[in-house]
Amino acid sequence: MKSRFKFIKSTGSYFLLSVALFLGSCGTNSGTSKQEVKADVKRDTDQYFSVKIDGVLWEAFPSKAYNTYNLSYKTLSRQFSIFAEAPDGSRMDLSFHTIDKIVPGNYPSTNNDNGILSGIFYYPEAKSSDREMASVNSEVTVQENAVQITKVDKSDKTAYVIEGTFSPVLYASYETNPNRTSKLAEGKFRVIYHPDSINPAF
Repeated sequence: MKSRFKFIKSTGSYFLLSVALFLGSCGTNSGTSKQEVKADVKRDTDQYFSVKIDGVLWEAFPSKAYNTYNLSYKTLSRQFSIFAEAPDGSRMDLSFHTIDKIVPGNYPSTNNDNGILSGIFYYPEAKSSDREMASVNSEVTVQENAVQITKVDKSDKTAYVIEGTFSPVLYASYETNPNRTSKLAEGKFRVIYHPDSINPAF
């Protein structure tokens, strides 16, 4: 009788231990799933803007205050612009326009397309200087395929995701700039545009 009691007690202990291990493993799996979901959300909100200028990496980050880049869209010219600033104060503006909807495809730099100036504009110093460069100037008025839009995702009506690449040649904007040309390479960006009362939808 005594040995039977020990057997029942031991069996009960093993049963409770098995249940505890099972619940523990469920809790662990649940935690992992939450982390994976968080990682997916983070990847979906990632933004970046970088390019190599004559082989040297230049990179700008979203505003810490607003967690986004300075973006704009003009309805009349259908022009989309990204204003990116590096930690050292240097800036790069990228803009492109279309006659219809913004869709994946190649977009040119234009010095004056019915009054529209679009392209890549590089300001290497925090203050204005004669070292500024652009993908178009008074001599080079058009540069084809300056910007390649690879993705336009408007499934979320409050947050458009726009991705693209760019690698045109930059030309000196002023005669006094000794650096007459610079080659951009591996340029890429991913930005999220939030339509609101100030920033129109497109």
